[in-house]
Amino acid sequence: MTCPRLRSYLPAIVMMASAVTAHASTIYYADWTAATLSTPAADGSASGTITTPTGILSISYTGDVGLWTQVNNAGIDYYSPFPSVYTNATVSNLPASVDIITLSQTKAYTNTLVFSAAVTNPILDLVSLGAIWAPVSYNFNATPLLLSQSAGYGGCGSCLSVSSNTLTGTEGNGVVEFVGTFNQLSWTTTGVEQWNGFTVGVAGMADGTNNADTSTPEPASWTVLLMAAVMGMPLARRHIRKLSN
Repeated sequence: MTCPRLRSYLPAIVMMASAVTAHASTIYYADWTAATLSTPAADGSASGTITTPTGILSISYTGDVGLWTQVNNAGIDYYSPFPSVYTNATVSNLPASVDIITLSQTKAYTNTLVFSAAVTNPILDLVSLGAIWAPVSYNFNATPLLLSQSAGYGGCGSCLSVSSNTLTGTEGNGVVEFVGTFNQLSWTTTGVEQWNGFTVGVAGMADGTNNADTSTPEPASWTVLLMAAVMGMPLARRHIRKLSN
């Protein structure tokens, strides 16, 4: 039987201990290796791979592919200078390459990502979606969850919003997640601007173990755990003495 005072401290102790075991997941990003630009008369395309701990996925994209698309890790780095944009409580790591698929919006395209096997919790890293004077919306076939946004490349701090399956940007940079299992994602675009872009990552393959951080807690985490233990020890000792009397 636990003494009443000790019981009153248990929720706080449990909350502190739980907080240090919750870690952002590693995301596995696309390595885009080939791209064909779109034209007003024809869709463009791109292809690449995603390497996960349980296998290598092929990934393909069809739709709007703009002139400033980058493949094979060559070009401007839109991600690593802005960790507050592209990492958050869910995503622990930045893209490992500077690859990006850009959209030129010369017409209304249907844009489609196809994975060679089902994946869990895919994300899109978004660069410069929309303009202050010209909002642009991605209308998805699934519901995006906005994980983070901040001022990034040519963007502002809070310029992305989600309503149902629609993501709207006015020069927005950030990360959206699609919670669940997916073989493909698709969207259409409303609004017009010359340039926005994205890359894609996944938490894992659906037929493998979804990535979870099982590493040893960092020193700061050990500190919180120690504080939780110290809070409970005096109460526990008093309870033991009481039982022994």
